[in-house]
Amino acid sequence: MKKKILVVDDNMINRKLLCKILQESYTTIEAENGRVALELLEQKREEFSVILLDLIMPEMDGYEFLEVQQRNKELSMIPVIVMTGQEDDATEIKALSLGASDFLSKPYKPEIIKHRVANTIKLRENAAMINRIQKDQLTGIYNKNYFYERCSELIKDKPANAYDMICTDIERFKVVNDLYGTEKGDELLIFVANVIQNLCSPEEICGRIGSDSFGILTPHKETYQDAYFTDIIEKVNHFDINMQLTLRFGINNVEDVHLPVNVICDRAMLAADPIKGKYDVHFSFYNDTIRQQMLTEQMITDNMQKALDEKQFTIYYQPKYDITTESIAGAEALVRWIHPINGFMSPGEFIPLFEKNGFITQLDMYVWEEACAELEKWQKAGHEMVVISVNVSRMDIYNPDLPDIIAQIVKKHHLQPKNLHLEITETSYTENPQQLIKTVNELKRRGFLIEMDDFGTGYSSLNMLSELPIDILKLDMKFVQNEAMNPEGKNIMSFIISLAKWLDLTVVAEGIETAEQVRMLRNMDCTYVQGFYYAKPMPSDEFEQLLLTTPLTEMVAAGSKIVSMTPKPKRKNITGKIMMIVDDIALNRTILAETFLDYYYIVEAEDGQQAIDYIERHPGEVSLILLDLIMPRMDGFQTLEYLKKNRETANIPVVITSIAGEKSEERALKMGAADFISKPYTPSVCVRRIENVMASEKMKGLEKNIREV
Repeated sequence: MKKKILVVDDNMINRKLLCKILQESYTTIEAENGRVALELLEQKREEFSVILLDLIMPEMDGYEFLEVQQRNKELSMIPVIVMTGQEDDATEIKALSLGASDFLSKPYKPEIIKHRVANTIKLRENAAMINRIQKDQLTGIYNKNYFYERCSELIKDKPANAYDMICTDIERFKVVNDLYGTEKGDELLIFVANVIQNLCSPEEICGRIGSDSFGILTPHKETYQDAYFTDIIEKVNHFDINMQLTLRFGINNVEDVHLPVNVICDRAMLAADPIKGKYDVHFSFYNDTIRQQMLTEQMITDNMQKALDEKQFTIYYQPKYDITTESIAGAEALVRWIHPINGFMSPGEFIPLFEKNGFITQLDMYVWEEACAELEKWQKAGHEMVVISVNVSRMDIYNPDLPDIIAQIVKKHHLQPKNLHLEITETSYTENPQQLIKTVNELKRRGFLIEMDDFGTGYSSLNMLSELPIDILKLDMKFVQNEAMNPEGKNIMSFIISLAKWLDLTVVAEGIETAEQVRMLRNMDCTYVQGFYYAKPMPSDEFEQLLLTTPLTEMVAAGSKIVSMTPKPKRKNITGKIMMIVDDIALNRTILAETFLDYYYIVEAEDGQQAIDYIERHPGEVSLILLDLIMPRMDGFQTLEYLKKNRETANIPVVITSIAGEKSEERALKMGAADFISKPYTPSVCVRRIENVMASEKMKGLEKNIREV
């Protein structure tokens, strides 16, 4: 297929002459001036290989055309050969400065024209090929391989310590793709690449070295100013997205010029890991501590399979107690590594690494097997059976054979699924909720009981409780300890325990270390605990002796209650009035809706703005509003202020439903709230408060009628 050439000249004879010269090798398209040429290019710009452009034309001359073309990123990629009868250096220099690739003088010489056109096309194609080899196709900056190659050339030409490698990635980039789609994610990557490239000096080079990670090779500096990095972050946050974007930077001084560039970059990325999640720290240096950690991780990786084969991993058991009877209600199987040379190794050293490299799945299956073998041994010895819970890691959830694997292990050891509780972490839900829900449902169908571990560490805990069919809720150790130290926090703790009981969930508080914590949990009606106050994790033989000397009790797990997210009125005592419930937590809305379904039609809103939009579309229909204070986009105080200042909504009674606090309660009542219902909700209290508010509103109406008479 012949390549296309656009011939732009107001003289028809010149155009025909050029077309005749080129017709054997090319397809030619004609345009009588620059404006017509631009219209053709807008329609078919990707089809043209070169433009032959006359400079002197009416309407839009060649100079104007070049200025417009060079401002357009895509059009500027098409090479332009300028044609003119003016043989002077100034004309040629001006045309070339405006972006022309070559110059042809009139009258035309066919062989020169053919030669220069062929050369220009070849140069363009070679440049495109080089660009494909060197540039990242999405962002336009150097791709990983070429960036490594260029860095290697520069580093080897200089002495050690002459350069620093700065690497960064976009924190929570996966969330951007999940919330806004991959197209928006790609736009963000392009934006970040442009920000970094525009800030690079001529002595620096940058490249895209991973899906959302970037590298900058820069001349070595003894010190770095925070402003350098905050400037990048600030510019990145100009990207059009309703989300705070964060980058953390790792810096590695290149001390060994013979070290591969990919290793130099890896070390810079490692330097950024410890500061991720710290809002006030923007950069960190690679140092010997990180190097030692890397060596330790390598040692662990090199030894992990051998350790599994030789059973260096030992199972410890930490009892769970019923605090009302001081009896053992179960235990959690915990893995420990007794290395033949290094001795006892903390799980904190190897579990996170195994989760990263995938070995955790093999270790988990080993633990399940060992725990079931221990249960079988106790059963054969005639001991009273105790429930053991085992951890199911995030990586296990992605295995479609997980339910079959666990069921086969239990069957092999002549146990029942109820003998083995399965602990999943809250972070498993936040990473892949649909996969987790599907897996948990299948495990429950097979008779296993599910414990939610580390509750309180994730960002969607309450919504998660309404979607996952779990049986037992374990409050995170740090969460328990922090709340016990904080009097205000006890309200949150009490609310979660009440909420769990409302959902028919059993609660186990872990990390209990003091008698005061036990007393507090008893007052909150929490039955089961786990922690050093009662017993530390212990080897199987010690645990077996403990079982023989301590009363046992069965942990009652009532099973999870599936909460409907779309409640329907029962219409028993329905008034015909609309109650609006405004809360960003779906589960809170559901609890309140369940309480008032017999009395009101329920309308739900996730934040103040959504509530106001509904009220404005349905004027006069909403009779009562239950309003949470802490919400995104428009919180309760902002919503209340709007409602009370607006004449059409000022008379709608608003009852605040939030965590108790003297200041917030006082502020809301001063702003015009009718009453305040504290979390956790007690249905009878909620109903009585609303009855009082509506009775008061009725009295106001009667008083107004009397005054008017």
